[in-house]
Amino acid sequence: MKKRRSIIIICFMMVFLLQAMNVQVFADTVVSVTSISLNKMTDALTVNGVDTLIATVYPTTATNQAVTWTSSNTNVVKVFNGVVVAVSPGTALITAITGDGYKTSSCMVVVSQADTSISLNKASTALTIFGNETLIATVNQNTGTSQNVTWASSNTAIVQVANGVIFGVGAGTAVITATSANATNIVSCVVKVTSPVISINLNKTSDYLTVGGSDVLTVSVNPPTSTNQVVTWASSDTSKVQVIDGVIIAVSAGSAAITATTADGSKTASCSVIVNSSGTVGSKVTSISLNKTSDTLNLGSIDTLIATINPSTASNQNIAWSSSNIAIAKVANGVVIPVSAGSAIITATSADGYKTASCIVVVNAASNISIIRLGGADRYQTATAISQSGWKTTSSYAVLATGNDYPDALSAAPLAKKYNAPILLTDKNSIPQTVITELKRLSVAHIFITGGTGVVTQSIENQLNTMGIATERLGGADRFETSIKIAEKLGVVSGEIMVTNGMQYADALSASSIAAKKGIPIILTNKDALPDPTNTFISNKSFTKTYILGDTDLISNYVANKFSSIERIVGSDQYERNINIIKRFESDINFKSICVATGKDFPDALSGSAIAAMNSTAIVLVDDSNLKNITTNYISGKLPQVNNVYIFGQQGAVSDATVNILFKK
Repeated sequence: MKKRRSIIIICFMMVFLLQAMNVQVFADTVVSVTSISLNKMTDALTVNGVDTLIATVYPTTATNQAVTWTSSNTNVVKVFNGVVVAVSPGTALITAITGDGYKTSSCMVVVSQADTSISLNKASTALTIFGNETLIATVNQNTGTSQNVTWASSNTAIVQVANGVIFGVGAGTAVITATSANATNIVSCVVKVTSPVISINLNKTSDYLTVGGSDVLTVSVNPPTSTNQVVTWASSDTSKVQVIDGVIIAVSAGSAAITATTADGSKTASCSVIVNSSGTVGSKVTSISLNKTSDTLNLGSIDTLIATINPSTASNQNIAWSSSNIAIAKVANGVVIPVSAGSAIITATSADGYKTASCIVVVNAASNISIIRLGGADRYQTATAISQSGWKTTSSYAVLATGNDYPDALSAAPLAKKYNAPILLTDKNSIPQTVITELKRLSVAHIFITGGTGVVTQSIENQLNTMGIATERLGGADRFETSIKIAEKLGVVSGEIMVTNGMQYADALSASSIAAKKGIPIILTNKDALPDPTNTFISNKSFTKTYILGDTDLISNYVANKFSSIERIVGSDQYERNINIIKRFESDINFKSICVATGKDFPDALSGSAIAAMNSTAIVLVDDSNLKNITTNYISGKLPQVNNVYIFGQQGAVSDATVNILFKK
């Protein structure tokens, strides 16, 4: 009995010791959740904004720390493990619930429209290679500009973008993105660029069959990389000739035209098929000859071969043309079109298939066009860069004009050409240091200052004299009289004259180098009234031809009729007039070199007119943000002649993207 009591006492003592040592004797004890709290009771977000709510379960030793999250309105706010995402404007209550489902804590989230939003006028569009279009970005309901929208292309080999203007470069698809200034909003436009079919040719333009006979017509698409090369076939008279995928079948005696048409319906090629029941057509062709047996062409040019059938009385005068290598040269109705460098044999075959004549065509590789950018940090440095390029050693003369406005220097290019002088620019009251340095480098001895002291002050003239440079001011009471002073200095008293509206600069700059090359003055006038100095000047001279630059919206008939033998050169805007002026005087222009300047401001083209005149070439004016089709099409036709391209100004004036489009770089 005593032994049993001893055992019980020992057991109680062990339990006491174990509890004192914090050792759990019985099963684990469950600690219940008493409450839950969030780090925020309210929150404010903008659409697409994100924030994180932190839930704390009490006591922190609670056995079940699990938390689930809910939103009272998932159309406004969504929640994922405490991360709240703003979906649309409105309010929603975000609730954290403990794992036992009994304790909750909530945060009211208010969602407002983002401060900055951005949208595009198009989500997708299509271009052809060398085509362009303008995308409009709207930021905060205002039209986006280059200052608050960043543009990018996912593939610049397919589409390039500059200030929202997209340019098709190669076939394919690219995504254009516009990003708001704070980089929080991005919108995109999918652009598909296709390579358009320029022309299609058939292997025969004429064919001869007997009833029941057949032949195969094949079509070649130019360029071979065109996106859609599918053609449809049709016969003008299926009772005479039927066609199935290019296979022609003679049905009955007579004739029919077989036509292949591109998928978009824009390009066609035809073959005239004659069907004879007996298989004879009267007198036979005895021979065929070409006007050339060899020919040399440059890429971008074309030539026409003329075939002569003997006898001239032969019943079938039809000829089929073919090329031994259409990758080098193609032919359509005798017109030879170079494709790439190499040689090919162009063959003319009589319709009966027996007589042929051939010409070996050699295609020269396109010359490498050198792009020479002449520009500086400002208009004064750009003028200096142009001077340094054109006058590498010295120049006894220089023309100095204000860089602040255009009127007094518009007529200066012919004067600069006469004295082989660069045109430099100055501020009204002081000569920029870069110009002073250039004058010293050139060792200029005589300067013509265009304009009165109101635009180029006497202090500048004094400074030049102090430098040992003689000055001669050609300035009048206004821009019109100044143009007359320059014309008088030019010394031309007869022949041709150019007249432009003195209240705008583009037309005078378009004509400047051409007038300089021809040695004829550029005279300024008002639209509706001929200034007195101009009237006096032409009254004392014997000008027999007058080029009026612009239509009656620029120079009225009343003013134009004051001049002799007028010829208007017009266009819908300054860029079309620019090209039309160049076209009119193509015979006076050497296209081995060509100059490009912005049409949005005057200084670069003004300074550049001197070097353009030196090279007997023209200045092409461009709108860098909206390149005109008439400009790209005209330049494209001149590319085989061009060796050097002078770009006046930096990227802000004429971008590389524009240069690449114009000159296929």
